[in-house]
Amino acid sequence: MDHFDTYFFDFDGTIGDTEIDIRSAWLSAISELGLPNDHYDSKFRVGPPIQDTAKMLYPDLSAEDLLVLQNKYKFYYDDCDVYRAVPYPGIIEAMRALHRSGKKIYIVTYKRYKPLEKLVKQFGLEFCNGIFAPDIIDKNNHLRKPELLALALQVSVTAPENALMVGDTVLDATAAKACGVPFCAVTWGYGSRGSLESIGADFIIDHPSELV
Repeated sequence: MDHFDTYFFDFDGTIGDTEIDIRSAWLSAISELGLPNDHYDSKFRVGPPIQDTAKMLYPDLSAEDLLVLQNKYKFYYDDCDVYRAVPYPGIIEAMRALHRSGKKIYIVTYKRYKPLEKLVKQFGLEFCNGIFAPDIIDKNNHLRKPELLALALQVSVTAPENALMVGDTVLDATAAKACGVPFCAVTWGYGSRGSLESIGADFIIDHPSELV
């Protein structure tokens, strides 16, 4: 995989094990609004954008109430001073090694810019060439991941065939396919190996060291 010029990394489930903070923020928002949470554990998963997660958890809520829930979640998650999330073993080292070898490294994620910027600093990822979050252009009109990846390709001046998207879920694979970018699935994140195999990933790796 060292023949690629540019590497686009998903964040949640690929770089960082972020579930503990995301789960806590959703539960805090749900509790404050007095919503039932008996079905939470069976429905919740890390990865989708917040509007999709809110709708997944409460499909019968009105659009107005879903927006209230999303804003409460943002309050609890985005304003956190120090996150309990940690990078997966070996991933920062692999990204640094790629960067040292002259590769361009970008983060392309559904995590919004404010918490992403804080986690980039907390994880020591300032060496990355750039970060692409859904609210990078308009905080009220979030880009979907295929749009984010297309923007990242444009900004990085990279031909799709010279780039590699690295992620842990079908959402990452779908974005890569839409943009004509090869996809490397990682098995340490939030997607199941079965789902990753079924999407026809170009590569499947079990440890970050395999990237280098």
